[in-house]
Amino acid sequence: MKYFKFITFLFILSLVFLGIYQLNPPRAVGINAPLVEFSAGRAMKHLEVIAQKPHPINSPEHVKVCDYILKELTALGLKPEVQKTTAVNNKNGAPFAAGTVHNILVKLPGSNSTKAILLTAHYDSVINSPGASDDGAAVAGMLETVRALKVGSSLKNDVIFLFTDGEEAGLLGAIAFVEEHPWKKDVGLAVNFEARGNSGPSLMFETNSENGWLIQEFAKALVHPVTSSLFNSIYKQLPNDTDFTIFKSADFSGLNFAFINGVIYYHTAYDNLQKINHNSLQHHGKYALVLTRHFGNLDLTNIKQSDAVYFDIFASFIVSYPEAWVIPLTVLVVGLFFGVTILGFKKTHLSFSGMTLGFLALFINIISVATVVTIIWWSLNNLHSEYRAIIQGDTYNSNFYMIAFVTLAIAITSGVYIYFYQKTNIQNLTFGALLWWLILMVLTSIYLPGASYLFTLPLLLNLGGWGFIFATSKNYHLGLSFVVLSVCSILVIILFAPTIYLMFVALTISMSGVVMVIVVLLLGLLIPHLYLFITPNKWVLPATALMISLSLMIAGSLTAGFDANHPKPNSIFYALNADTGKAIWASFDEQPDEWTSQFLSQNPEKVSLTEYLPFASRQFLKNQAPALSLAAPKIILLSDDTRNGTRTLRLQIISLRQGRIVRVYLDPKIEVLGAAVNSKKIGNRINNSTNTPWSLDYFGLPQEGIELTLIVKQSQPLKLKVVDQSDGLPEIPNKIFQKRPNYIMPTGFGTSDSTLVSKSFTF
Repeated sequence: MKYFKFITFLFILSLVFLGIYQLNPPRAVGINAPLVEFSAGRAMKHLEVIAQKPHPINSPEHVKVCDYILKELTALGLKPEVQKTTAVNNKNGAPFAAGTVHNILVKLPGSNSTKAILLTAHYDSVINSPGASDDGAAVAGMLETVRALKVGSSLKNDVIFLFTDGEEAGLLGAIAFVEEHPWKKDVGLAVNFEARGNSGPSLMFETNSENGWLIQEFAKALVHPVTSSLFNSIYKQLPNDTDFTIFKSADFSGLNFAFINGVIYYHTAYDNLQKINHNSLQHHGKYALVLTRHFGNLDLTNIKQSDAVYFDIFASFIVSYPEAWVIPLTVLVVGLFFGVTILGFKKTHLSFSGMTLGFLALFINIISVATVVTIIWWSLNNLHSEYRAIIQGDTYNSNFYMIAFVTLAIAITSGVYIYFYQKTNIQNLTFGALLWWLILMVLTSIYLPGASYLFTLPLLLNLGGWGFIFATSKNYHLGLSFVVLSVCSILVIILFAPTIYLMFVALTISMSGVVMVIVVLLLGLLIPHLYLFITPNKWVLPATALMISLSLMIAGSLTAGFDANHPKPNSIFYALNADTGKAIWASFDEQPDEWTSQFLSQNPEKVSLTEYLPFASRQFLKNQAPALSLAAPKIILLSDDTRNGTRTLRLQIISLRQGRIVRVYLDPKIEVLGAAVNSKKIGNRINNSTNTPWSLDYFGLPQEGIELTLIVKQSQPLKLKVVDQSDGLPEIPNKIFQKRPNYIMPTGFGTSDSTLVSKSFTF
């Protein structure tokens, strides 16, 4: 028995390890790799230039990155072009996002093109980040891919490389391409690359509807695939956007990739050259090159096919089947469940009361584990102010808590089942748990068909195993029956171990309570294995798991602080009200630290700064600042025309300080009937019930400013406020601020280390 337990433990642990280990991206290839291959080493040479400093849209560093990309493409004998235009994002309503973008495009002509492949990544960063991962890795990878394609065999289809601008400002470059560029009509397939972290595998997490053919061909390409229709199904329910959102809205077929480990560095100063994982860059590049060569010789004229359900196994191959099979498979499994259950009743393995206890046991475990983990994380978050300072919801030491919460789930679940093992048998407990799986299978099949495989296939195998056991043996016993169930559990563990890990990464440790539901569901299919581990010393497993969990939580608490390798995020900005002549320092931080205490008092006010940022949901630390002589934004009235009860005003808005961003807020009482910026139409959709003002955020403000046209009711005076924003803090006469320590990194919501000046106008 002892050896049997040990072998079973190693069996399960090995499957978990293999499932998670195979998520590692392929090893980076050095600079001396064959020229026809993608080399992360060569791509890093580009990234060393691209990610030297933050390069948000229309900043001096942004211009340098643009020039570098153009130079490298020209050096390859290509003729890149720049699409300069104004783009407007009307999707989310006020504040509407707009900006002057400079997209970079180049085309590799094919020998007999059916449709073009569009490879795309954005080359702008956020204000406070060098953007090595987001999205410099993809840009560098595309440059290396262009080079490799040039030295390789020519392709049948055209390949368009699009380096979009203004993604961080509101997907502006992608909008400009699909709305204005003539090459849009040539695109048959779009492949987009992103990052929400600095490491991990590049996940193919999103695709278009009618993706059946695309998934089949993606599977044939053999690119170390890490993907699942689960990702695609969940992502469609989220408000998150990438450039691929715009391509999907333009009815492009395509694939969207991103690596997401290390989210704590996302949109911070430490998304830099030192922190990026070269293997993740290699994975991006392998996808780009291999998929371009694969699809580059296929007919892309008619590639829409009914949706597929798909997932990878060990990042080695993809299993897929038509989504049309989901309901028939569900009906089959439901029938099999009732058939095996009836057989279990006939053989006296099952009883109604026993299954009810099994159903109740798993429910108690799900609620208990999710609640306990949520409370523990809430307590840890309150105990360690360091965790509250991290806006991404994760921690540097999240692996401690990840394993701690999983082992805690094992401790609680096994403890609960010790009680229920005394009330009924293993078969009843298992089939009570399987009934939960059956319910979830039906619900996902109807509402999230791309996620249904997670329940359908494990149920199918486990029911087959139990059917064999019920049909061939009178009593459940260790031996052949256990071997059968262990074999049937292989796919369950292979599917769920990496899924649970990736859910921890994607949702962050702050959402561990949600992930615990999946962990307990997995344990519900391993009830016979739990029984093995608690026999005959029933409290050894829960006590050991609890001890491990507590030890890891203590280790997490002991490593909760910040240091040079784990820097503290913070933010500070200066805001001047040109109407009142008063100025403030403000920060998103929880409390002043070594850097921000120079600007903030020991007890700063915590307020909402609607005066400067009406749409910011968080509160700020605020302190009075010296009022500097900074030029306020300027408005020139170009025309004012009244007819048919409406008033049309044309305004030129200029930042005399050459601010990079200008924000325009109208009085909430003003109803906007129509608007345009630089002749591009802006929506007028706002939520009047919440007194939301019509507003516009314009990024990449040109030196000559912008022309804003507003159409309002004739009876309304036009009252508006303009806030211009420049990067960096102003110089304070006779005041020298200390250098920011290397264990504090700037982070924020687009205002970190910025200067804002506001002024009100009435026309």
